[in-house]
Amino acid sequence: MDALRALDLSPEAENLYLELLQHPVEHPQPQYVDELVALGLVERSDDDGVLVRPPRLALDALAEQHAKRAALVRESAEVLTDLWRAASGKQDHLELLPTYDAVQSVIDSVQTDAQHHVRAMTMGTIMAPRKVQIVTGLFDALKRGVRYDVIYGAHVLQNAAALHMAQECIDAGEQARVFPRVPLNLTLVDHRWALVAARSQHTQAGPEFVAMVVHESALLGGLEGIFDALWRIAVPITNSTELNDVEAGPSLEIKRLLTYLSAGLTDESIAREFGVSERTIARRIGRLQEALGAQTRFQLGVQASRQGWL
Repeated sequence: MDALRALDLSPEAENLYLELLQHPVEHPQPQYVDELVALGLVERSDDDGVLVRPPRLALDALAEQHAKRAALVRESAEVLTDLWRAASGKQDHLELLPTYDAVQSVIDSVQTDAQHHVRAMTMGTIMAPRKVQIVTGLFDALKRGVRYDVIYGAHVLQNAAALHMAQECIDAGEQARVFPRVPLNLTLVDHRWALVAARSQHTQAGPEFVAMVVHESALLGGLEGIFDALWRIAVPITNSTELNDVEAGPSLEIKRLLTYLSAGLTDESIAREFGVSERTIARRIGRLQEALGAQTRFQLGVQASRQGWL
């Protein structure tokens, strides 16, 4: 049961408790009984049996203990942050991550900490550029109802394995787009914090990588604005996107259509050039607008130019 997993019971202790709710169990394993006794869910009887206690009283008390611990942790965070800020002279909305392990730990925490919305863009795994891997817990977070919007750098998806993994995530509910030149890795968790990571191409110029957590601040708002701007001009990826679509860009026919549009030709004139109906041209333009996230034909021309399609 999902509800019992929050109690940190072993699967064996959980199964034992569910059995005890239905009927007495002869000679239960002592270590699993100990787990249940520690939570106040059962007690041992004088005849070496096990008695089930009313669960609400025990779990309400446990919830109160956790609430007090959580409050103490938050209080400790405030105190330690004040000490850290006084010692380092740095802003408390920034936390530098000194090692790859620290970065990976934060990445792993995203999926469990996110409540509503994760926005991310990736130039590849910070430890191994051009590599894509599905982060631990992503599918569980999607099932939990967390929305994922992800922008992939075009070079990241220029191999079949990486594109296949991206499509797995799309099939599970991720919204994905591709942008030619993603400059760094960015993960925005709700509107509360962000992980920023970049890898140097020339290690002589400075550290091999730089990574930090950005908490609620003007900087966090600026990072959200950067993501949203790139999201609007990135090209959507669907589960029917093929490797050639990522590598090759638009077909000659699409380039020709965009050229006619940018030249100001009407649908009637373009249809005549292609030898098709005006309705067919309108449908093609509509599909292009959807693919490039353009609301108007003017935006279509701007975004096609930004993609290097004109």
